[in-house]
Amino acid sequence: MRIAVTYGPMCLQRSAEETWNDPRTGSEIGYRRIVEGLRDLGHDARPIHEDDMRASGCDVVISINEPDMLRLYPRAKLRICMFWLNRFEFCQPGFDDYVDIYCSPSEAHLKQVLGAWGAQKPEKWRVIPLGSDPESYRLAGKVPGRVIHCSSPDRALHRVLEQWPTIKRAAPHASLRIFYRLEEWIRAFDATPYFPSIERNRNRALYIEEALKRMSGPEWGIEVRDSVDRVTLARELSEAEVFAFPCETLAWSEGFSCSTLEACAAEACPVLSDCDALGDVYRDLDPVPVGNWDQWRGDVIRALTDSAFREYRNKKARALAEKLTWKAHAQRLDEVIRGRIENK
Repeated sequence: MRIAVTYGPMCLQRSAEETWNDPRTGSEIGYRRIVEGLRDLGHDARPIHEDDMRASGCDVVISINEPDMLRLYPRAKLRICMFWLNRFEFCQPGFDDYVDIYCSPSEAHLKQVLGAWGAQKPEKWRVIPLGSDPESYRLAGKVPGRVIHCSSPDRALHRVLEQWPTIKRAAPHASLRIFYRLEEWIRAFDATPYFPSIERNRNRALYIEEALKRMSGPEWGIEVRDSVDRVTLARELSEAEVFAFPCETLAWSEGFSCSTLEACAAEACPVLSDCDALGDVYRDLDPVPVGNWDQWRGDVIRALTDSAFREYRNKKARALAEKLTWKAHAQRLDEVIRGRIENK
C-alpha cells in the first residue's frame, strides 16, 4: 500500500532534512518512526513535504498533528491525522471535513478531545499510544546520584529547582543535568511584551533563571547541557538514576510524554506527577498528585538513596516501555489503515 506521511509547522520546527536525520521532540520522533514502521510492515511509506506531488496516487496520507494539511490531498482513499496537540483553535474552519480518522495518543487525551475540546465527530477517533525504542537504551552504567530533566522547562523545571536544595541535603551525592535549549527559551521573553495569557509562563522563566544563578556553584551539582542529539540523550538517560518530572502544566497539554517513556526504557526511575495524561499512561509508576511536592521530593530522595525502591520502580518502568514501542504503534496504525481500506 502506498502511504505518504506529511507535516506542517505546528509539528516540525526545523527543516525536513534536519528533522529526519536527528528527530528531537516527540512529534518529530513519531514522524520518523511511523514511516519506518510502516515500511517494515511492507508498505511503500514515504515522508513528504507540504504540497509534495509524490503524494498523488497514494492510497493513504497521514498528517502529523495538523488536520488542515489533509486538504491538499483530496484524492487519497484514506486521510489520517495523528493528533497529538491540544484543542483545535489553530485549525481552519471546515478542517474536520478533510479527515477520515484521527489518532489520539492516550485515553486521557481522547477524553479531553471528546469533552472540553469539542470534537465534531467522535466516531472518527481512535487511541494509539506513542512509543519508545527500548533497544536503544542501557547503553552505559548508572552514575550514582545522577538526576536528569529533559522536558519542556515550562512544565516542570521550576519545581525541580524549587526542591533541589532539600534533595541535595538529603542525598549529597546527587547531581542534576538539564537538557533543553534553556537560554533561548528564557531570552525569548525579553522581547515579548506583557500579555496576560503568557505571564505565568514568564514568571516560571524568571524563577528558573534566578534559581540557576543562585545554585551555579559546583556544590549544587547542576549542569545545563542544552539540546543534544538522540544518541547522546539515550546515553544520558541510561546513565541517570532518576528522571525528575514534577509536571505542572498551565493548561491541559501533556497528552503522553515521550520523554517519560524513554526514561522508562532507560530504567532511569521516573518520578512523576499525575498531571494531565501522566496519571493514566504511567499509573503503574505511582505518580504523585499535582501539588503534592513534598511527596514528589520524598520519592526522588528515596530513589537516590534506596536501591531496592529504585530497582522495583525500574522493573515496572521497563515493562511499560517494552509494551509501548514504536513498533507496536506502527502495528496498531497498520490495523486501522487495513481495517478501513479493506472494508470500503
